[in-house]
Amino acid sequence: MSEQELKATTRVETGKANARRLRKTGFVPCTIYGVEENSTSLTINRKELEKLLSEAHSIIKVMVDDHDQRCVVKEIQYHPVKGDIIHLDLQRIKAGQEIQLSVPIKFIGEAPGVKMGGVFQTIRSELDVSTLPKYLPNEIEIDISALELGNTIHINDLQLENITINHDPESSICSIVLPKVVEEPVAEEEEEEEGELLEEEEAAEPEVISSKPKDEEEEQKSDKG
Repeated sequence: MSEQELKATTRVETGKANARRLRKTGFVPCTIYGVEENSTSLTINRKELEKLLSEAHSIIKVMVDDHDQRCVVKEIQYHPVKGDIIHLDLQRIKAGQEIQLSVPIKFIGEAPGVKMGGVFQTIRSELDVSTLPKYLPNEIEIDISALELGNTIHINDLQLENITINHDPESSICSIVLPKVVEEPVAEEEEEEEGELLEEEEAAEPEVISSKPKDEEEEQKSDKG
């Protein structure tokens, strides 16, 4: 378990307009809550926050007005187009009190099934777990070095000490599958099929029989006479 420090200031003004002003000046609005304390609105420097989130961490020591609070990241909201962080939720933690959190998965090793032409398929990239803060890992490592073609790793295959995984034990995490083969149509076969269709259409066309009006036939007979 790693711990990093993040500075924050108490945010008195709230609301959407104030949040937009903060973002334009390089800050992110944040809410911290939990451990039988009232929620608190904070302001955090965006660059410092992005740097912290880019590194492996589990516990964050948030420095607010000269006192620290240990927290975990509960939710991050991103801008749907720009991808910038627009809001952060932090949850306070307390020693001896279990917490629930999503922890990223790190796959390690090389799967023999991939060397045989299989494709490594990731079904889950993180796991929802319950544990005490002191046992909270930065990430959960899963060894795939024994995965053969067609093999799958399920939740019940994992053995995590002091950690409860909050998923269906039978649900899958990753697997080695056969690559999909897309068959392209043969051009010659398409041309033959088109030719047969044209022949059928021509054969189905009705024969047109033209007949001359009676007046025109009588005129032709009088001319001959």
